[in-house]
Amino acid sequence: MKIKLQLAACLVAASLGSVPALAKDRRPNILIVLFDDVGFTDFGAYGSNSRTPNIDGLARKGAMLSRYYTSPFCGPSRAMLVTGMDNHQTGMGTLVETVKPELRGLPGYTMTWNGGQKTIGSLLSSAGYRTYVTGKWGIGETGANLPNKFGFQRSYVMDATGGSNYDRKPYLPGYDKVHWFEDGKPIELPADYYSSRSLVDKMIQYIDSGDNKKPFLAFLSLQAVHIPVQAPTKYINAYNGTFDKGWDAMRAERHQRAIKLGLVPASTKLAPVPSTHRAWSSLSSEQRALAARKMQVNAGMMEAADFHIGRLLQHLRATGALDNTIVVVTSDNGPESAETEFAGLANVAVDAVKLVEGFDTSPGNLGQLDSLTAIGPEWAAVSASPFNLYKFYASEGGLRVPFVVAGPGITPQGVVGAPVHVTDLVPTLLQAAKVDYDPATFYGRSALPMLTGGSTSTYGESESFGFEVSGNAALYRGKWKITRNFPPRGDGQWRLYDISVDPGETRDLSAANQPLFNRMKGEYAAYAKRVGVVELGPEDSAFKELTNKLISKALHKYWPYLLGLGLALVAFGYLLFRTVRLAARPKPA
Repeated sequence: MKIKLQLAACLVAASLGSVPALAKDRRPNILIVLFDDVGFTDFGAYGSNSRTPNIDGLARKGAMLSRYYTSPFCGPSRAMLVTGMDNHQTGMGTLVETVKPELRGLPGYTMTWNGGQKTIGSLLSSAGYRTYVTGKWGIGETGANLPNKFGFQRSYVMDATGGSNYDRKPYLPGYDKVHWFEDGKPIELPADYYSSRSLVDKMIQYIDSGDNKKPFLAFLSLQAVHIPVQAPTKYINAYNGTFDKGWDAMRAERHQRAIKLGLVPASTKLAPVPSTHRAWSSLSSEQRALAARKMQVNAGMMEAADFHIGRLLQHLRATGALDNTIVVVTSDNGPESAETEFAGLANVAVDAVKLVEGFDTSPGNLGQLDSLTAIGPEWAAVSASPFNLYKFYASEGGLRVPFVVAGPGITPQGVVGAPVHVTDLVPTLLQAAKVDYDPATFYGRSALPMLTGGSTSTYGESESFGFEVSGNAALYRGKWKITRNFPPRGDGQWRLYDISVDPGETRDLSAANQPLFNRMKGEYAAYAKRVGVVELGPEDSAFKELTNKLISKALHKYWPYLLGLGLALVAFGYLLFRTVRLAARPKPA
């Protein structure tokens, strides 16, 4: 009898001891790390000059995609990434800053979401996940589509296209401040804020304060490496001398490195750079030193971001969560080519804005508080190498970005060359989380079978997918691509490329393949009709719209300064006139 009682007690104890293990949800955690304006070869694993050991470690353990495509504009890209739908289907046909006013009443260009919009946050939250986001949000109208309204249980976000990495200072002229929100409420930033460090700290805080019996979705949306490019000095100085060769030589080096790594075929050729790009040899020694330093800041910011990603990974490892976490690291679009220094009267106006706003753009302050550093188009072409152009354009340099994924169920397979669309991410992660969904809900489809080794591709050779923002457009069909770019870097004409041998887009094959070319243009027209694209003309350039809006905002904000300057000029002119008249009077005899 005594033995039976002891056995019964042991069984009860064993059953009670197993309750926590049974109660813990073993579905995978999900960590999405989204960089801003990172080019195809900007991760170390993809051939960068920047050191990114933590990202590279994930690439070795999992898969790195060589044909991952996203929108060339940040807001539309982010809308697609979190919804799994085409940007027009969610009302984000372009950026708020580039949308034509007459389009705002159309479904594809509302810039606001209705309350029923589903996101990966709401879908996983409904399925029992904890859902967190820290960093840049930047989807549509400021404050209208905040993540706390759409399924993210905790959120700490900047709702803007960009801003300082040290405070709330905007980088665009005419704006008063950058808007930050925590759980939907406006906030100030801490005095010691630095974007990559602080955003990781906040994410760790959110994860640690949640119910660890539930899996989590953590969306870490970094400011790195958007304008203004900024980093602690120790990271910048670590690259002294690295970029002294200049952009022409280093673009060619990255081209060859991408071939060696198996990211592109050996037949890949570099497209000629735009005629407005400066040759490195044309610069003075002072200009070269300044340009190299700017790229050092960019590399330092990349390495700093990687370091803080590593802190987050190490924290997850220490708490026992990392082994059950799928980690995705990618970029919202290709590299930024904007400049903050110009020639002639344009530079006079820009310098005046910098003076009014308190920017310190001296060479010694590059990358520091109050700096306004940008790498410009020539270095952007290096970041996008071996591809053509960069952010804003529907060329490979604007659309094709790095994508690393690792974690439970992901087969270590190195470079994966099959195409993946940004909208594929939501259904992929839902399937990984064992959440049922209706495939018809999404523009994208799950790539999980390919990532787990169950298939070699997500799209068949005769299946196509498209992109469009502000007239810049592309459609992919197997190895084929048609693309159209508007000014200032394009002419509005469609072209056809075989990107299986020419990802640099150097040979237009439309004339030699007219039936295919016409068929693909028809498929693009069907795509545009399905998602709600409004056809624009070359005169509707996003840059023209952006310039007009920035001038309007600048005039609205700076008119007192302009008035003061005007009055000062009038007063100076009057005094000069009086002086000349007095000097011209005949002197008394």
